[in-house]
Amino acid sequence: MGPGSALHAAPKLDIGSEYRIRGVQLNNPTYSSEEPIGTQSTFNQDYYSHRARIYMKGKLDPGIEIASVIQAVGVAGSTAALLNRYPREDFTPFIENAYARANEMWGWPVSVTVGRQPFSWGSGMLVSDDGLGFDGIRLDLGPFWGIRTNFLTAKVSDALVGGNRDLDLAGLEYDWGIHNIKLGYILETDKTGSQYTSLAATNPVTADKIKRSFIDMQLSGRFEQGAFYRAEYAMQGGKVNLRSPLARDQAVKDITLSGSALTFEGGFDFIHPRYRRMVLAFVFMQGSGDASSSLDKDERFLPSHGRRHDGLEPLGAGEFFGATPYSFFNEDRVVVSNPVSGGGLQSFPYRVLFSGLRTFGFRGSVNPLEGLVAGLEFYLYTAREIPDIRQGAPTTITENALGRELVISFNYTYSKRIQFGLKWGKFFASQALNDKGSSRLTFEAAGRF
Repeated sequence: MGPGSALHAAPKLDIGSEYRIRGVQLNNPTYSSEEPIGTQSTFNQDYYSHRARIYMKGKLDPGIEIASVIQAVGVAGSTAALLNRYPREDFTPFIENAYARANEMWGWPVSVTVGRQPFSWGSGMLVSDDGLGFDGIRLDLGPFWGIRTNFLTAKVSDALVGGNRDLDLAGLEYDWGIHNIKLGYILETDKTGSQYTSLAATNPVTADKIKRSFIDMQLSGRFEQGAFYRAEYAMQGGKVNLRSPLARDQAVKDITLSGSALTFEGGFDFIHPRYRRMVLAFVFMQGSGDASSSLDKDERFLPSHGRRHDGLEPLGAGEFFGATPYSFFNEDRVVVSNPVSGGGLQSFPYRVLFSGLRTFGFRGSVNPLEGLVAGLEFYLYTAREIPDIRQGAPTTITENALGRELVISFNYTYSKRIQFGLKWGKFFASQALNDKGSSRLTFEAAGRF
């Protein structure tokens, strides 16, 4: 039998493609981006990003599936990387997924997936392939007595010399009436010599090993008349083994990790006689921050593989800010101007002055016409931790508020295959970010064939 015979014998073979283009206009993308500081001038960033995916999925007999997805992302007219997140960002194709799956093995509800595969644990707050795929082995069992079990072991990166990064997950899922319950344990191990920073280690320090573990619980459910809720709580533990001691305390070479995160969304998703489908929901999320007074402890909640991006753009609460419980848009590039004694100004990276994030918000949408959805969102953002001035921190900042954002959106679907979207987010920064407003306007067109 030739190498192509199995494909010809496949009961089902699905081949398709997707394409999406976005026109993005960013005003003041680094919040306080005066160049130089004191000039009252900011810059804008305008570009078109596009993403194409070609996929093939085949169901072979008996119970065998194969799949491959090739993706290309980039900024139109540019060969430079925008995020340095994908293998290529110049619209050169790369392999997103290539895996094989065996279903209903031995007649039992057991499936095994091997290869570069998509995976997201629940909401994706802790683990999501984020459109890149994980190289690993996944085992799904059940339901047995109503309980479904998931195991994943993945090699995030590997090297013949220089260490590796591993990801392991064990999870249980159970439906209890109208409620769905998920329990998970996640372990991250990084031996690649990554850089470590915190409010105590403000300058990057090389770590021989970073080990993070998470215990996660998720609850969700739907009630009568469209009421729904989704909640998640996660606790973090672990340790960082530093290659050299902290500059602030030469005795500190090991950092104990802790922290926690909580998210909640609840509201109503129902059919209105005039506006068709309506959604009204309250949003809350928070991740703990690092207290600068504890040099040998880091309380910041910081998973390495949580969902953060949708293509080349951020994904989170707010069109511009893109908040998660542990990050926001351009966090690594924010430079905060801070008044010091004597009336002068000093500039520091955001992570030197703040840690952790809390978000309160509201989102609503209506469906006034067939295929058209109009939405409105509003969010408040607050830092969880600021430096302890008693420890000699170089700041006089005492305000935790970061800002607020208003989002207006319109989405239209034509013939179930073509989608158009228009979204505008206006971020009103607090004085902690120099009180410089920012915004993002996005037009999107996408099709699947």
